[in-house]
Amino acid sequence: MRGLLPLALGVLLTAVLILLFTEGSRPARVAPANASGAPSGSTGGASGAGVYSLPTGGRDPLAPPDSRPAMVPTLLPTAGAAFTAAAPGQRPYVPVVMYHYVRTVDAGVDPLGYNLSVTPEQFSAQLNWLHAAGYETVRMTTLAACLRGEGACPARAVALTFDDGYLDAYTTVMPILQQYGFTATFYIVNSFVGQPEYMNWDEIRALQQAGMEIGAHSLTHLDLTSLDLDMLRTEVAQSGALIAAELGVPVVSFCYPAGRFNDTVVAVTGEAGYTSATTTIPDGPQDNPLTLPRLRISGSVDVEGLRWMVQAYLP
Repeated sequence: MRGLLPLALGVLLTAVLILLFTEGSRPARVAPANASGAPSGSTGGASGAGVYSLPTGGRDPLAPPDSRPAMVPTLLPTAGAAFTAAAPGQRPYVPVVMYHYVRTVDAGVDPLGYNLSVTPEQFSAQLNWLHAAGYETVRMTTLAACLRGEGACPARAVALTFDDGYLDAYTTVMPILQQYGFTATFYIVNSFVGQPEYMNWDEIRALQQAGMEIGAHSLTHLDLTSLDLDMLRTEVAQSGALIAAELGVPVVSFCYPAGRFNDTVVAVTGEAGYTSATTTIPDGPQDNPLTLPRLRISGSVDVEGLRWMVQAYLP
C-alpha cells in the first residue's frame, strides 16, 4: 500500500493540473479595448465615409441583443479555392468587395447600422447574380500571389471580404456562400472575439476549416495612424500572430481598421509579413498589394448596384 501511495498522489496532481489548464485556456469574455472614433477617410487618400469603430463602453450598439443560436449551421468544405486562371502574362482586375453585417436593419431607426448591413435576401441575390454572370471568388491570399507575381491570376473573379468578425458571418453568411461554392476572407479583431454578437474562436475555426480565409484586423481596432511605432507594431503583428496560433495556419492578409493608414502603417504591415492589406478607398489601381481598394456594399446596394460596381472593373 505504501508503494501505491506516491502513484495515487501523482495521478491526483496530474488531474488537478489538467483541470486548471482547461479552465485557463477558455477564451476570456472581456470587454473590447476602447476603439478610437477615427475620422472619415485615410491619410493615404481614402474616402472613409461611414466607417465605424466599436466605441468606448464595450458593446457594439449596432448589434441586436445577444442571441447566439441554439443550433449552428453545418459547415462543409467549399470548392471556392479553385479558380480559372488567366492566360499567361495577363492580370485581370479583381474587384475586392467589402461587407460588414448581413442582417435586417430599419434604415429609419438605425441609419448607421443600415449603412453597414445588407439583408440575407440582398446578399443571396448578389451572390446569385455573381454566380449566374460567371464570376468566381478568390481569397485575398490568391489575389496577393497574383499581384506579387508568385502565383496564377484569376481570369474573372472577385474577392469577397467581411470586416470585424460578426456572428452573422458564421450563422448567415457562411451557409449562403456554400450554396454557390464561393469563398471569402474574414478579417478578425482579436479583442472582439467572443463578445456579444461576435464570433468565438470555435466559430472562426469552423470557417477556416470550411475553406474560408481568416485575416487580421488589428488587436483592438484603433486608428493605426495615431499610434507610436512600438504600439503600431504590436497592434499589427500580434493580431495575425495570435490568430495564427489559435487556428494553426499562417495569417498573411490584413485590413486597416476604419481604412486608416499612412506610409509608416503600410511599412509596418509589410514588415510584419502580410502579403496584402485592404483599405476603404472605393476605387483605384491594384499596383500595391498593401493598399488595395475595396467596393463598399451598404444597405442601399441592390443587385443592379453590385453589377454596376463590379462590371466597371471586370465586365
